[in-house]
Amino acid sequence: MGALESWRVAVMRSRTGRDRSERETWERLARWYDDWVRHNDYVSIFLPRLLALLEHPPTSRVLEIGPGSGAFTLPLASVVERVVATEPSPPMCAALTHKCASSGLDNVTVLPHRIEDVVEALEGPFDLVLAAYSMYNVLPIDRVLRRLLVLSPHVVVLMGTGEPMAWRQALYRRFKGRERVASPQFPAFHAVLLEMGLEADVEMVWTSANYVYDDEEAMVRWWQEKLNLDAHRSAELRMALLEIAECREGRIGIYGRRQTAMVRLGQSRSPLP
Repeated sequence: MGALESWRVAVMRSRTGRDRSERETWERLARWYDDWVRHNDYVSIFLPRLLALLEHPPTSRVLEIGPGSGAFTLPLASVVERVVATEPSPPMCAALTHKCASSGLDNVTVLPHRIEDVVEALEGPFDLVLAAYSMYNVLPIDRVLRRLLVLSPHVVVLMGTGEPMAWRQALYRRFKGRERVASPQFPAFHAVLLEMGLEADVEMVWTSANYVYDDEEAMVRWWQEKLNLDAHRSAELRMALLEIAECREGRIGIYGRRQTAMVRLGQSRSPLP
């Protein structure tokens, strides 16, 4: 099986391996996303690298794929002329639209669609295309990548390495009786690029991976919902979580580090200043 076919199989496996529908999954993530951004450092790490790719930010146009509720969208929109964001999740779209309005940003266009459904109709050029932790769910990855490279000289993909967090895998084995079904990450993506004949510059960057909660009850509720557990297992879950959690600055969390691959395609392959 080739890299492209392996990618498609992995995408479909991750979609069908969820306990909830895709809509339910994204409704839950929309409630959690801002907390994740607030307690982790990836935006502050990668934003300067992205801005360094723009020759003249005030006149730049950016295409963002899967912006969520706007972790990168808002800081980019505050310095560029226009951000076009494709976001298929209705809860994320609503959150992003509300944030832009609250921040007085009228230069963000939100398209409520998957990138593969609109990429051919997008009008370029864009000075930068950003896909931050969002390409893992794109089934026709080859078609989308080739079109993005026509639309922009700078295509940046942020993607996890796929290295499993031992504590999270242990929770899945204990409470689900199986390994977590993971979406395709950087190794599969890199194989796709090689099969397509696309060259890329890759920078591996350490970022935080902190799951932080207001209190112990909130932590247990979050993981009970995440693992889709019945209430009778909440006491067991609490004990398992307290073995790996710690308190910092009045909050409880599971703190860690992970690597992210910053993949640069097109002219963005030139060294960053």
